[in-house]
Amino acid sequence: MTSSDRRPLSNILVPALLFVAVFTLYAATAAPATLFGDPSEYQFIPAIAGIAHPPGYTFYTLLAKLWQTLAPFGAIAFRTNLLAAAVGAWTVIAVYLITSDLSASHLTFDVSRFTFYASLLAALCLAAAPDFWQHSIHANAHIVSAALAATHMWLLIRWRRTDNDCWLAVFALTLGLAAAHHPVTLIGVPAYGLFVLTARPRILRQWRTLLLLLGCLLLGLSPLLYYPLRSPSAPFGPTDMRTWEGFWGHITARGLRVNLFHFGLADQLDRALVFWSLLRLQFPLPVIILIAAGLIWLVYRAPKSAILICSFILIHLLFTLNTVQDVMAYLLLPFVALSIAAGLGALAIAELELPNPKSPIAHCALFIVHCSLLILPFYQATLNLTRGISLRDFTVAEEYVTAVYERFAGRGEGAVLLSDWEHLTPLWVHAYTQGETLDKDDVQLVYVSTANPWVESVWAHIEQGDIYLPDYRPAVRDAGFRLLPEGPFYRVIAPPLTDTAPTHSLDVWADGRVHILGYDLPADTVQAGEHLELILYQSAPQPLDGIWMPYAQLGPAQARWTTDSRLLTTQWLPGEVVAERYELPIPFTLPPGEYPLRLGYADLSGGREELELSTGGATLELETVTVLPPANAPSAKILEQALANLDNQIALMGARARAGWQTRAGFWEEPLPVQAGRPLHLTLTWRALASPRSSYTIFVHLIDGAGRPVAGHDYTPLGGACPTYLWFPKWLPGQTLQDPYRLPLPSDLPPGDYQLEVGMYGMTSLRRLPVVDLGGSLAGDRVILGPVRVE
Repeated sequence: MTSSDRRPLSNILVPALLFVAVFTLYAATAAPATLFGDPSEYQFIPAIAGIAHPPGYTFYTLLAKLWQTLAPFGAIAFRTNLLAAAVGAWTVIAVYLITSDLSASHLTFDVSRFTFYASLLAALCLAAAPDFWQHSIHANAHIVSAALAATHMWLLIRWRRTDNDCWLAVFALTLGLAAAHHPVTLIGVPAYGLFVLTARPRILRQWRTLLLLLGCLLLGLSPLLYYPLRSPSAPFGPTDMRTWEGFWGHITARGLRVNLFHFGLADQLDRALVFWSLLRLQFPLPVIILIAAGLIWLVYRAPKSAILICSFILIHLLFTLNTVQDVMAYLLLPFVALSIAAGLGALAIAELELPNPKSPIAHCALFIVHCSLLILPFYQATLNLTRGISLRDFTVAEEYVTAVYERFAGRGEGAVLLSDWEHLTPLWVHAYTQGETLDKDDVQLVYVSTANPWVESVWAHIEQGDIYLPDYRPAVRDAGFRLLPEGPFYRVIAPPLTDTAPTHSLDVWADGRVHILGYDLPADTVQAGEHLELILYQSAPQPLDGIWMPYAQLGPAQARWTTDSRLLTTQWLPGEVVAERYELPIPFTLPPGEYPLRLGYADLSGGREELELSTGGATLELETVTVLPPANAPSAKILEQALANLDNQIALMGARARAGWQTRAGFWEEPLPVQAGRPLHLTLTWRALASPRSSYTIFVHLIDGAGRPVAGHDYTPLGGACPTYLWFPKWLPGQTLQDPYRLPLPSDLPPGDYQLEVGMYGMTSLRRLPVVDLGGSLAGDRVILGPVRVE
């Protein structure tokens, strides 16, 4: 009998206390209400007994409905966020129990007394992992996937330890529940099967046991009956799930399968680097060393259990790292298994450092070592909190909902608000769970999707009333419409726009050709490191054949905005009013104080950097802006070491290009030789300077002498694995990521010298992030790394 078997009270009390502690941490940092996108769907779908987007998440829907009914915690939105905290806390407990069971089965008495520390270390490493933490503080189904996987492994390990088939029967039941939840939970089935067959090869001849398992599995699948029973009358979701085609297509997420197995064999080294980068974000380096030691210890001391843990990790990583959607969510499952390995690594240290089991000095030294190891997850948790992982004060979606109601409710305008999925779901939460519906006489909400694109939706409702967008959409602008900023919205207007009312009127001419009519300055107080928003109203009585652009100065910083994703002066109609929203990044290093905001104009096509204004001089003072100290500024050393600062949000810290055996790093002047038809490899190192304000796409372009891309790659960071923003900021300030790219060059690319440029742009606005120099001024919207010579 092991020491853990002789302490039944502690075996219950310790996990219970750990659950309370972890749940309290997650609940204290949970989102207070709605978030954009899927998290809000996960809140209202259970409340109205609807059907969620594919694959449907039946088990989650029923579990969340039960939780919403029984848990007396605030409004439905916050209550459902707390479900994620509870499920996350259970997953942490499952890791504790798995590590404890594995160590109890394979350690001597003298070493097993350190099982508690190793199990606690494994549990806390998972609890403090940023990816797991982020999924435990808002409503989502993926944390339930991780919990189910952890439960599967715990039940199998407990079955192996006790040889009691009741545990195996419960495993079969939870496996059925997992199948009714999400297909990703079934990726571990080969690992489960190998483990069961290895642990008991004769089980295939035990027909009674097999019948018991089959019955439990079918019972676990019973939540799938919810679809055909509910689908015809579901207030939200598909209504055809009584047909086999509708049922099977939904639960297998047929429309999303194109995102699977996206990468080929040539990309696997890059995908391995992506995994290493993401692993470093989750665990401190000493913990990663413990993970490696734990896996080795497991293979040596418990080879049958190693089949379960190691094959589970390998299968999930091979699948997830070659997928381009929900990668961080799917990685929760292997992170659970890797946390178990970290705890086992601590036990491996115990065996190595305890050559004399009876020596009190050795036991004391080992106790100190294990207590020191427990500092690591507490360090990671502290780092997460200082970096702003908490969503407790994140109310962007709620502020948007408030803006919608304040702008449209009760006005009887008959307006149309075109919205993507992200902006609609918080409104649906308020409508379905709080009874705060919007009258169609005030505003009609229209869902825009790939089936109903933005431009087509505008044309479909053009005669119904004023049309509004939740954000800037270049496709609508390119279709010939004008986008007039109004608070957080854009009003769609067929040109010419002639009736506007800027907050501050002006009557200023730039070089006698551009009429500056006024401006809006929503805020005249801003923190260093943030953005100052300025809306300009301009007009040109006569057509302009060149590109003219305004610029702004705030103290020593100058914002020379680029032409990217804007309505250019060459596209203006004579006499129409053009309203454009501009953002001025405030330098982190700008001392607190009051600064004049000045406006000027430049003729980019003619090379005239300063145009004469009718008020005299090249600039006009608009307002006095108060700059406050930054909330969380990066060190001056980081800014100096960076190759580029993108919009005070993300820094490019390094770049390494390789073609064959030739390499270049940082900014280079000597051309990198590469053969046409061969790939060029590039690894970028990013660092989050602040919480990203949007989801950004990275572009890597090889451009010719005229600046035209001849080869390129535009994608979400780390091959889609780690977006900067998904429902809320995913990158935490101070995090560093390595981002590899393989850029195949066309075989018919003409020989010659080219340049390699990189940068970022908004996923929806398509507007590039400006480069901010050390003085705080804007320096373009791309980073030229160096020349490439195609041979």
